[in-house]
Amino acid sequence: MRSTIKFLTCAAVAILTAVGASAQETEYLNEARPKDPNVPENSNERVYLHGMQAGRRKLIRIPDVPGYRTLKCDFHIHTIYADAEVYPRGRVREAWADGLDAIAMTEHVGTYKNEVEHLKDQNLPWNIAAKEGAAYGMIVVHGAEITREKPFGHMNALFVKDCNAFSTDKYVKGKDGKYIVSEGGWRINREETLRSDIKAAIDQGAFILWNHPGWPDKRSDMYALQKKMLDEGHINGVELCNHFEWYPKVLEWFDTFHIPMFANTDAHNPTNIDFGRCIRPMTLVLAKEYTEEALREAMFDGRIVAFFDQKLAGDAKWVEAIVRECLKIRVINEKKGVLEITNDTDVELQTLWGRHMAPVIFYPGTAMRVTLPKGTEVEFLNCYTGTKTLKIKLW
Repeated sequence: MRSTIKFLTCAAVAILTAVGASAQETEYLNEARPKDPNVPENSNERVYLHGMQAGRRKLIRIPDVPGYRTLKCDFHIHTIYADAEVYPRGRVREAWADGLDAIAMTEHVGTYKNEVEHLKDQNLPWNIAAKEGAAYGMIVVHGAEITREKPFGHMNALFVKDCNAFSTDKYVKGKDGKYIVSEGGWRINREETLRSDIKAAIDQGAFILWNHPGWPDKRSDMYALQKKMLDEGHINGVELCNHFEWYPKVLEWFDTFHIPMFANTDAHNPTNIDFGRCIRPMTLVLAKEYTEEALREAMFDGRIVAFFDQKLAGDAKWVEAIVRECLKIRVINEKKGVLEITNDTDVELQTLWGRHMAPVIFYPGTAMRVTLPKGTEVEFLNCYTGTKTLKIKLW
């Protein structure tokens, strides 16, 4: 082996000399090779940094509940094909790295704010993302955002088959070709195309999600249009949290209409820029298995809990199911009510009971020794079941 290396080195020197190599280059080839096996034989070679390798994802520890798998989802995402900064494949990769199980491609139909060619096929972003999703073993839901001014606002049609069914002709124009604006400063919706878009979503069996009801005027208003759609079963969910904001009014709507509440990023920037130091907002869907069919079934059945800013919100049955799986209780002294309560998840639970004047917080990845008499009702201050918070007996 040594003789072979020596022969090759000599041959290389001869070639470099023939082509007029510098004295420094020929001197380098004549240098003795490092003998330490841990040192690269050629100091100019690339050295792989194993501690920084790709292919790792963040694990968000949120427990499954009896009979269901808890899928971590984001149903509101944009790419460069509308008004965002990330390519569809990049959205899949960052969602996988952020610990999610499913996402939806929901471009604003007909919105082009980047220097990309106007889409002739509105399905293109999903087609690209779905292929990447298959490579990562992730569910990528086919969706579109139907975008109008209030009173309609923005709604996502999820699990659609063809985004080309939705219109790019959104607003009423005057004779000068400019949009007509109301006294309140809103462009006036073209009612014919709006009705046809709602019908197209319904005809495709879409799950219709009402997005950010408190945007852009900071008022979470429900108009006659939404009430009519709710009465007809054509609004299936509403965002309680969108990106950096949430809408407490939605908690009241849950009390009245029992609309499943969602938390989504509405991602436009790369998510590591917006949520690099925290867990991104997500919607927890309790599905029977990890398939798109099971995901869809669970959503239409209302097995949904919003998770954002260390808050849980949803139907009391499902919020309680998650909370009970988060906390593991070991009885130390049954008579005195001394317990060790372990939270080995990433959900912080803020509680209050008895004569405590300040919250007792069960932080992620910790165990706490507490005195909690058997049968005591515990209030979970950051777990919403509508306008009320979850109250249960832990043992």
